[in-house]
Amino acid sequence: MKVFISWSGEGSKKLAESLRKWLPAVLQLVKPYFTPSDIEKGTRWNTEITKELESSVVGILCVTRDNLHSDWIMFEAGALSKSLDKAHVCPVLFGIQNADLAGPLRQFQTTEFEKEEIRKLVSVINTKLGDDKLETTVFNSVFEKWWPELEVEVNTILHDIGDGSSEPIRSDRELLVEILELSRTTAQTIPTPSSPYNWRAIRDLLGGYIAVHDQNVAGRGGYQDTLNNLEEMRKAISYIVDKTPDHPQINELKEKLDKLSFIFEKEKSSTVEDDDLPF
Repeated sequence: MKVFISWSGEGSKKLAESLRKWLPAVLQLVKPYFTPSDIEKGTRWNTEITKELESSVVGILCVTRDNLHSDWIMFEAGALSKSLDKAHVCPVLFGIQNADLAGPLRQFQTTEFEKEEIRKLVSVINTKLGDDKLETTVFNSVFEKWWPELEVEVNTILHDIGDGSSEPIRSDRELLVEILELSRTTAQTIPTPSSPYNWRAIRDLLGGYIAVHDQNVAGRGGYQDTLNNLEEMRKAISYIVDKTPDHPQINELKEKLDKLSFIFEKEKSSTVEDDDLPF
């Protein structure tokens, strides 16, 4: 299985060479492709590189402090993402952290150069071997054996090229602006919790309730006027009840609601015949 290793600049090139030698020691079936010459001097990739890219399963970008804003590293990141699944484009950060990234590189799942992060990356490559992948216990054993060699070599290279500087790459202001932008984007994408009820039903119900209240407080109208207002509220109440989970007591009340007539029927007063008067 082929793994495409991309680099830009002398420091990145040395780190890429270390990965090229180390990966097959851990996973013998992996064949890294690494361009020995700095193709940044050219204007476009040649046919061989394009062919190798198309036949690769995973692409690794060796990102350092020096090439963090390199046009070429950005170009290669874009080319890799077009040829490979985005999840299989893996920028490895040497001497820098995720917070140092800006621009297109932030769209990828990055790997900082530290033991457990590199283990996860190599584990992903291992799974791509399918039936030929190493079992977990075997993989961990092999990784533990070869990790110290890569760690020592990479740290030596970083020391030699001065890429272990503690000087911040991005200013506090730049980081704060980015956090603000991310917060705004998140706020816009998070859906606002919505009511299970139609807003018009709530409006009609509240409007009718307030109308009944105001009418009675002011002493206006009669029984039939109140019933008319209640009838206006019935449709909204029925809608809300229909959205409510079934419950025997609710269902019983719903049946009574459906049978209401909303017509005022004045009680007939009893009359007394003259013959029945005692005088």
